[in-house]
This record gives sequence, structure tokens and C-alpha cells, in this order.
Amino acid sequence: MTAEIIALIGLALVFGISALRNVHMGALALVAAFIVGIGVVGEGLDDVLGGFPVDALIILVGITYLFGIARETGTIDWLVDRSLGLIGDRVALLPWGLWLIATGVACLGTSHAAFAVVPIAMSLAATHRISSTMMGIAMSSAIVGGALAPTSIVGITVQTVASSADIPYNAALMFGLSVGVNGLVVLAAFFMFGGRELIQRTRQARTNGPDGGVGGSGGSAGGSGGGVATLERTEVKAPTKITAMQVLVIVSILTLIGGFFLLTTLDVDVNLGVVALTIAVILALVDPGVGRKGIARIDWGTILLLGGIITYVEVLTRLGAIEQLGEVARSVSVPIVAALVICIVAGLVSAFASTIGIIGALIPLAVPLLVPGGGLETTGFIYALAISASLVDCAPFGTTGATIVASTVEHDRPRVNRDLTIWGLSMVVIGPVVTLLTMVVPFLWF
Repeated sequence: MTAEIIALIGLALVFGISALRNVHMGALALVAAFIVGIGVVGEGLDDVLGGFPVDALIILVGITYLFGIARETGTIDWLVDRSLGLIGDRVALLPWGLWLIATGVACLGTSHAAFAVVPIAMSLAATHRISSTMMGIAMSSAIVGGALAPTSIVGITVQTVASSADIPYNAALMFGLSVGVNGLVVLAAFFMFGGRELIQRTRQARTNGPDGGVGGSGGSAGGSGGGVATLERTEVKAPTKITAMQVLVIVSILTLIGGFFLLTTLDVDVNLGVVALTIAVILALVDPGVGRKGIARIDWGTILLLGGIITYVEVLTRLGAIEQLGEVARSVSVPIVAALVICIVAGLVSAFASTIGIIGALIPLAVPLLVPGGGLETTGFIYALAISASLVDCAPFGTTGATIVASTVEHDRPRVNRDLTIWGLSMVVIGPVVTLLTMVVPFLWF
């Protein structure tokens, strides 16, 4: 057995052991990089560690620190509550409004921050007689859609891996495509799970209906049950006036996002993490207590995950295993078929394992299809691959889907669990087909 095959088997084992034994994938990948790099390839420790993505680490530290401070100051809660206030009693707008809110929150460092919106959304679904399945799909689409923003961990991962593989990449386009595709997913779910009825039904008609005691709980001050709890959250936890620190944090976030897009447009090479870390340190100087609490919000687990996967993939690259896979890919008479298989594998593995991990591993493996003679000389394949790997996250096998099911009212959980399982697994095929047809196929003849 050649060293290249041993290394590829090692990558498969990292994913398999992580899924079956619930061991941190990044730690496994890093240890596997040492074993394969030093023991099989004969590299030195410095060579193996040379593949660790320091730039990505700085980005993740800076981003998660800054948005950790935003959460500690209550800025994100303030933004969520004020946004909910704008939706008001318009029941048909609730799924869409909550999707937009959760998407915005998911852009802020780690998409898991949007998990705070999920219980609110599922509670509102119950009190307003909105399909829990519809709301669950909207929440999942918000989380995975916002996750591919250039200010969120998954988006940073895609950009880092694409850059390390010398693939042209536009972070703003990736984000726009992600939100657009997930918006279409929410639109489909909206009409499949009762959207027309929501449009026709007014809050007053719901309150006066036969189950008005339940439906009315989300409405007037005289209601009871889950809806009152939701209203009380807005009235009690949201400050009547925004604080000076919250204003400073909002200005800092807008400066970071606006500055990043401006510099990217001007082709200025800037590390987003350095800028975010600088802003976070300034905020910590203003309020050292909040700064200390923000340190605990740094996502060290994701940093280890990304670092381990990329370090192992770099070992594969130096060993020549990626090039061998490229030869196999080139041997496929129809390159789009190879692309479809890669995207389906990405979706299937992502449903049960880490989306970041599978993206970090498969983008380098897909590079041979994108080089001259590979058959898919289009960056659109990277966008299609990243979106395909994320659309399946509503399935309850992973953190996102499981959180949605757990936040659903008890009597609805079995149905929502079943619906999200079917929906998520269907995305394993539907996602790759749609993304490749729209992002790759139209450009194959240009």
C-alpha cells in the first residue's frame, strides 16, 4: 500500500472516528498529520506544523473575540428585540422576519450565535399557529446562509482554503449566493407548509378562532402562555434606551464590515482578523470587564478543527495524494459528473459530521477539476460545493437540526424531527443539482 493511499485512508478515518466516537475532529486530524507526516512521509515536525493556518487562526480569534464582546454587552440581544418589534403582529411576516434576523446574527463571528434566536422563533411558531417545520427550515436556512458571510467562521474557512489553493474567490459573491439560495429554500418551505393560509389569516381572525386561547397568547396583553413569555422577553430584557457601549459596539461592527468590503473592492490585502482584533482590544480598553468576558467567547474548538484539517490536507498535498486524485478526476469523461459526486459526498458527510471539516477537506481535493485541463475552469464550483455542504444542516443529526428540534414545542417534536430528516436528506441531492446547474453549467462553454 502506497503512502498516498495510507494518507487518504487516514483522512477517511478522521471523519469516521469523529462521527462514531464523538472525538474532536480537529484534534484527530492534527494527530493524524503528525503520524502520517512524520511516520509515513518522513517529514520533520517543523514541516508538518508549517501547514498550520496561522492567518486563519488570527481571523477566527479576532472575529470571535469582537462578536463575543458584542454578545456580552447585550448588543446582539438589543438588535434582535428591536427587529422583532418591527415585525409586530403581521403573522405572515414572522418566518421571513425571523429568517432575516437570524441570518444577520449568524454573520456575526460564529453562526451558532443565531441559536439564540431559534427558541424565540419556535415559540412564536407555536403561539401563532405557524408550521413548526416551516419555521425550523427558516431558522436552519438563516444559520447556514449567514454562516458563509466573510465575517463568520464557515465563510472565513472557505476563503482561507480557497486562498491556500490559489483559487480566485469573491467573499461578497459567496455570501450573496448563499443568502439567495437559502432565501429560495425558505420560499419553497413557506408555500409547502402553510404560507398561503398565513397570508390570508389576520391576527384578529386567529384570536377569535376556536383555539383563540392558544393563538391569542402571542397577541394582546391579556393573552397567556408561550406568547406572553415571548413578549415578556422583549419587555424585560431589552433596555428602554441603547447604552453608550452598545452604540460603540454597533459602530465598530459596521466599521469592520464596511471597511472590509471597501478594501476588498479596492484589492487591498488585509487580514480581517487583525482589524477585528484591533477593534476588540480598543473596546476592551473602554470596558476591561467586558473584554475579559469576551475572551471566553473565542471559538477555540473551531480554531482547532480548522487548523487540524488544513494541516492534514497540507500533508496530503506535499505527499502528492491530491495530484493523484486530480488524475482520477481528469479521467472522468464528463467533469460535471465528478463535480456532482463531490458535492453529494460533501452534503452527505456534512449531514452527520462537521460542515467546516468537510469543506476544508474537499475544496483542496476539488482543485484538480479547476486547473487548466480539469474541465471545470470556474470558481463557481467552489461556491456550489460550500453551499451544498451547508444546505443539509437542518437534518437533526447535527447541531443545527438538533437544536431546532429541541426548541420545538413537545407535541410537535416527532413530526418536526421526521420532516427535517426528510428535508435535510433531500438536500443532499437537490442542493448539488441546483447549485451546479446555476453556478457551474452556464459557464462551461465560455
